[in-house]
Amino acid sequence: MIARRNDFVLFLLVTVGVAWAVASGPWLDGDGLRSGLWLHTGAALMMLAPVLGLLAVWRYRRLSWPELVVQNGLPLGPRPRRTGALIVLAWLGTPLLLWTTFGLCTVYGLYVFDFRGPEIAIAAIIQAIAVTTLSTLPFALGEELGWRGWLLPQLNRRFGLSAGILATGLIWALWHAPLTLLGYTYPNLGAWAAVAFLGFCVPFGAILGWLRMRTGSIWPGAVAHAAFNANAVVFSTLDSPTRETNPLLTGYGFVGWGVLTVTAAILFTWFPVRSPTGRSGFFATPPHSQPSLG
Repeated sequence: MIARRNDFVLFLLVTVGVAWAVASGPWLDGDGLRSGLWLHTGAALMMLAPVLGLLAVWRYRRLSWPELVVQNGLPLGPRPRRTGALIVLAWLGTPLLLWTTFGLCTVYGLYVFDFRGPEIAIAAIIQAIAVTTLSTLPFALGEELGWRGWLLPQLNRRFGLSAGILATGLIWALWHAPLTLLGYTYPNLGAWAAVAFLGFCVPFGAILGWLRMRTGSIWPGAVAHAAFNANAVVFSTLDSPTRETNPLLTGYGFVGWGVLTVTAAILFTWFPVRSPTGRSGFFATPPHSQPSLG
């Protein structure tokens, strides 16, 4: 399926609209980041918004369900063994990226681990890898089907590989605005957290995009996304209460952005993916005036 102008408009309207609707609780009750259940429930439900945007486009275009499944990466791709290997790598490698990042933060004195309860730390790590990643996966899949399953290939086709990855990352970051304008992830920045989140979403989105394009499947990226969200909680648990950590400088800030950027550069340099062919104008003229019947 080659997307048309109306497809992009519909996708973004549904995706952004649903995100604001389900994440409006902290805004309506006025408690912001102190909203607790409202905040975390909204954050989880937001992750389903992109797949709803995709389904809206598919319904509008009247395309078949087999096309929805195949074109948006739900199968394991042309090389299932490679896809399976990258799923395992994403599951175990994503926590390793986080540990590398926070290890560097510790070396530079930006983060202090609190291992006073080693059994608690071990339990948290095991739970994050073995349990929380799986429970988070359906929500991560909802995001990845929209962003990397549908939007990224469409933007790559029109603008080329680099611009498509950058544009997808920027849109993904700005879509988080219902949360980041409250200071989500970077509470010390207030609304400027929405800008800071660009530094995370662009390089991490590039890694997820590489997984999608390398395999032709959405599953490795969805697992990596779920593993990151699940294991990030561990470092909140292990953060020393005796020293205040600046999130803009640590794992989700400059150090984390650097690790993600270097990782993305290595992946695209050592294991390149082909740039899509057949680029056309962004608002290509459709071959028929009516939606395709699939």
